[in-house]
Amino acid sequence: MTMLLTHGETALREAAQQAVELAAGRGARARASVHHEGIATIAMRGGEVETAERSGSQGLGLTVFLDGRRGSASTAGFDRAAIERVVEEAMLIAGHVQPDPDADMPPADRLAFSGPAPVLYADSQRSPEAMLEAASAMDRIATGIAASDSRLRAGESVAVATEGLWALATSDGFCRSVMRSNDTRWTVMLAQDEGGSTSDFCQSRERRAEALLSAEQLATTAADRARSALGARAVDSRRCPVLFEPRPAATLVGELAGALTGAAQYRRMSFLPDPIGQRVAAEHLTLWEDPFEPLGMASGGFDSEGIAGSSRAIVRAGVAEGLFLSSFTARKLGMASTGNADGHYNLTLTSMADSSNWDDMLRMLDTGLIVTQFQGGKTDPASGNWTQAVQGLWVEGGQVVHAVTDVTLAGNVMAMLTGIRSVGRDVERIGAIRTGSILIDDMQVGGKA
Repeated sequence: MTMLLTHGETALREAAQQAVELAAGRGARARASVHHEGIATIAMRGGEVETAERSGSQGLGLTVFLDGRRGSASTAGFDRAAIERVVEEAMLIAGHVQPDPDADMPPADRLAFSGPAPVLYADSQRSPEAMLEAASAMDRIATGIAASDSRLRAGESVAVATEGLWALATSDGFCRSVMRSNDTRWTVMLAQDEGGSTSDFCQSRERRAEALLSAEQLATTAADRARSALGARAVDSRRCPVLFEPRPAATLVGELAGALTGAAQYRRMSFLPDPIGQRVAAEHLTLWEDPFEPLGMASGGFDSEGIAGSSRAIVRAGVAEGLFLSSFTARKLGMASTGNADGHYNLTLTSMADSSNWDDMLRMLDTGLIVTQFQGGKTDPASGNWTQAVQGLWVEGGQVVHAVTDVTLAGNVMAMLTGIRSVGRDVERIGAIRTGSILIDDMQVGGKA
């Protein structure tokens, strides 16, 4: 039973349909998207509530298509007067833009009028009392850990619950709605010794609260991460193998996904031009997309154009098989939409090579760098040249020796992807991406001159 929403799915569908019908009365084809969201947040520190708030948002977005022209406008209101205004604004904008035949609605026969609709909402304890207890439990455990180690201090512990509705209607008669939930917990730990101070966190995010990491796991992991970063020292500049923990490893997978988007491809701003059929990663790697995972963080029965995605290999045995395309980018490339107007669905990186546990990954690394966090950098999307300041650990002979500071990594994303030696068994889901730790054979580490 929802506790955070004030509108129902019927109200959202009716608002979307009304916007489309009013646009049709003006001679335009149209697509309307309506959302409503409720959020509850509790943050605690040292046994005291720092934040306790409930908020919400709602909105209606309309895109009209007329004579090869497209115009979009939005409003926060669902009443008829607000919808009439947004139709007027969208029509006005469409009248002032240049026509583009590729910026049209998808064919009606591509729309997912029916089909798989993965469950995205789960009943969970989201009452104020349940949220307070969740934040309090993390805070109590974090405070207890800090009391047993003078180097540590508990930061904030936060519980967030979100419930949302989304409805989509088009002038082709498509009208479907989705109900979603999202529960998040995180704990921050601070660490300090004579060499300086640092902080780290652990976060868990799921569509049902019962699937989250426990308060003890969150606080203990945050403490371990903060503690391990103490005593950081510089290392000499060199080339060496690099092991990315799952959090930063997911960012590397995201770089690959970004290069395979339709926008990057048709604008020729991808370090993987014309990738289909080409090797884009180590030959033991497969990247799988699944829109239909029940309660998946990036699941969906259709995208914001009403087109369904599909369970498929994006990369198989290192070779690119798929792109992430909307109707617009697909037309630009002479292809068909893949149902990815909003980006990729759930992605999982797997390896046909023997997966290894953490100790085995360290032995394979031997002497090199573990990356625990990215601290800022950039990727040139066209060339793939990549630089990042990182936080991490130095390893010698398969054993962690000390934390590192003032370290940068440099490489080319294509070379990094093809240079992946192993993917660990320590698989985590970071947002829409699942991956274990990633070991890359050779990278440039920038440290002391």
